Amino acid sequence: MRRNLINEIKANKSRSEFYSRYDLNSRLNGIDYAFKENLNYNADFDNELLKYIPIATVACFEAFFKSVIKELIDFGKPFSDNAIKFNQSKTVKFDFEIINAIQNKTVTVGEFISHILPCNNFEDINSNLSTIAEIDFAESIKTFKTESIFDDSKSSSNEFIDNSDQILADIKRTFELRHIFCHEFATNVTIDKNEILRCFLHSKIFLNQTNDFIWHLLYPNAPETQTDMNIDASETFKKEENKMSELISTIKEATKQNTDMAVLNIDLFDLTIEEWKKYRDVKAKFDASIVEGGSMYSMIYSGSLTTTTKEKIECLRNEYEIDLRRHASR
Repeated sequence: MRRNLINEIKANKSRSEFYSRYDLNSRLNGIDYAFKENLNYNADFDNELLKYIPIATVACFEAFFKSVIKELIDFGKPFSDNAIKFNQSKTVKFDFEIINAIQNKTVTVGEFISHILPCNNFEDINSNLSTIAEIDFAESIKTFKTESIFDDSKSSSNEFIDNSDQILADIKRTFELRHIFCHEFATNVTIDKNEILRCFLHSKIFLNQTNDFIWHLLYPNAPETQTDMNIDASETFKKEENKMSELISTIKEATKQNTDMAVLNIDLFDLTIEEWKKYRDVKAKFDASIVEGGSMYSMIYSGSLTTTTKEKIECLRNEYEIDLRRHASR
């Protein structure tokens, strides 16, 4: 039976709180807690529970790196251009359902491509990230040093750099253990608690290093304090608002020069923008209401305004594409 890729993506999204790399810490903390509880308990089935750790850790790897690929592609150029280099895309037969889902934004291009890419081992991860970012990911991650105001982030980054070879070896071992425990009886395998603990701790360090690396790749010099993030979000919205204002002015000018029978009713056009802005504001308040009264409210509010404004800019460009193209050619 042929896979229904769109339904698979929808199901995956429904099972995650954020369906992004922001779910990582929550899951890692859960595994960490389970591990510590296990270490304090020494029943006969203790070893059986230990097998869960590499299995759950690999689940984090797969979900995290698929989220990273999705985020990079949906971010835009140059990552979106590099997506055509993946050979897996040649084996997928695009039907109307897939095209319609992407067109209607039921799924994004990044979600679709990341879903079909394998993340079965470190080699897959390295190949995918190297392709999408046009770098040697394995080597780049070894030399990346987190510049942060937070000591924990700097300490974790330094530990990765100082022990990168051992950490990457333990990442590969984690995938190997996961395969053994998932696909074999493994009744003759000695469960080394210290090895599993080391592999898990090194996996956390690697994932945190990668998370900081991707953040720097997408948002170099991004603010870290909540106050700075609030200011940055507000400034980002102002830039998008200016873009939309310029686009609206261009549309009005372009339609004035239009020789076709249809003439743009400027008054009604302005009214649609005014009413849309009311919707945009209410939506932003709704989105930020989950943290109302908190320090993050301003950031989420501005972020919602920015997202809605970007969507409106895209809609206006599509709606007045012909007029804008004629205007640009004059």
